[in-house]
Amino acid sequence: MDRHAEIGSLPRGRVAVIGAGLAGLSAADVLSSRGLSVTVFERSSEIGGLAATRESGGLRFDYGPHRFHTKSSALQARISGLLGDDLLTLERKSRIRLLDRYFRYPLELGDVLRRMPLHQGAGMVASYVWSRTRRALAPSDEGDFESWVVGRFGRRLYDIYFGPYTAKLWGRPPSSLSSDWASQRISVPSLSGLIRETLSPGESGARSLVSTFSYPRTGIGRIAEALAARLAAAGGSIETGVRPERIEPLSDGCRIWAAGGEHDFDAVINSAPLDEYVRLLGKALPDDLHEAASELRFRAVVFVTLRLSGRCPAPDHWIYTPEAGYEFNRLSIPENFDAAMSGTGGQITFEFSCQEGDATWEGGDELSRASVEGGAKLGLLLKEKVQGSTITRQSHAYPVYDIGYSARTNAILDALQVLPRSVTCGRQGMFRYNNMDHSIMMGEYAALELLGEGLLRDMFDWSKSTWADG
Repeated sequence: MDRHAEIGSLPRGRVAVIGAGLAGLSAADVLSSRGLSVTVFERSSEIGGLAATRESGGLRFDYGPHRFHTKSSALQARISGLLGDDLLTLERKSRIRLLDRYFRYPLELGDVLRRMPLHQGAGMVASYVWSRTRRALAPSDEGDFESWVVGRFGRRLYDIYFGPYTAKLWGRPPSSLSSDWASQRISVPSLSGLIRETLSPGESGARSLVSTFSYPRTGIGRIAEALAARLAAAGGSIETGVRPERIEPLSDGCRIWAAGGEHDFDAVINSAPLDEYVRLLGKALPDDLHEAASELRFRAVVFVTLRLSGRCPAPDHWIYTPEAGYEFNRLSIPENFDAAMSGTGGQITFEFSCQEGDATWEGGDELSRASVEGGAKLGLLLKEKVQGSTITRQSHAYPVYDIGYSARTNAILDALQVLPRSVTCGRQGMFRYNNMDHSIMMGEYAALELLGEGLLRDMFDWSKSTWADG
């Protein structure tokens, strides 16, 4: 029987969704709007995943900087319909701290050259021209991040910014990462565009990135909360603090072991980490796919939010800190997204990349001290104005695009594609470093696939330009 036709037949009308992040909630919302009974299993005590908003001491903060933007008018209308007048429109303000100077983000070579010391700027230009010329005359293998970036920006800029930041973010040599991470996320100017950008700021010929974005009042978690409210109103449920133990595919659906019981469903949509989903499916998948899944890696993040007695003076939404002198790799300022987030005081959230279980992941007061010291060094706070800190953690923040990840991921997704009554979606479920709008759209398309209205992998635009709009 054709899987497309079979999966559209859901006689009991019961669907399980694994994960209450944006992808899972989006899928649940679409399915419940079609009259299906949906149960969402979420291992955390909160919904929203990476796009949740936390509250502590009367203040609200996100897991790092989040912003909603999309090229889809239908998706924009969907989110606007959920939040109405509570959806703010903001102009992005973000910078990079390098060599005791601030540079615009996304990094613009023209801006770098104008602000760098003359000898640094001259060296970068020479390195850039040499690398681009050499690449044009003698193309070489650029399968890793380092080779890809050096070939397009030159060794000098790589050594100052791209290399150190990438090593800090991922905790591994950039040469061990796939060039996909660079080609999907970094905008590259032409040589003529670089000259034009340097002489006439604002006239860059590089792929433009989004400067205006939407943000819900009182936190990005409002999107997840609104989707959950619609699900509840339609009769669906979210079981928080429940981690499924096993999933057994059946001829007419699946059986899920969770919360000490067995639950039968017509189908399942997964938005949990891809390796975790493979483990849950057990013997339904062959050993080589379990081996491939065991080699997938996610980068974790510890967030330290400092509470301040006054506002942070910087206008930025977020700032990158690639240099080794700062233990954190990025910080964000919640009240610059919405003043109501911080009441009459202020906040700064610092991000420490790590691996789950390592010293940083287990860290406490020492991370707060590093945040205070770093924030003071950046001129963002006075130590005596710090009133306390809150530490939060996310174990699966970023899928790691190491060498060989693509073959492993595609093999797993190909096998899942033919598994009856099962669809996987979202950043973790597809092992894709994506934006919020992508996760919401993936959830919608996963729901439509279950309803027999197309395939997620066919409906979504997988071209590289889709990802690099951040």
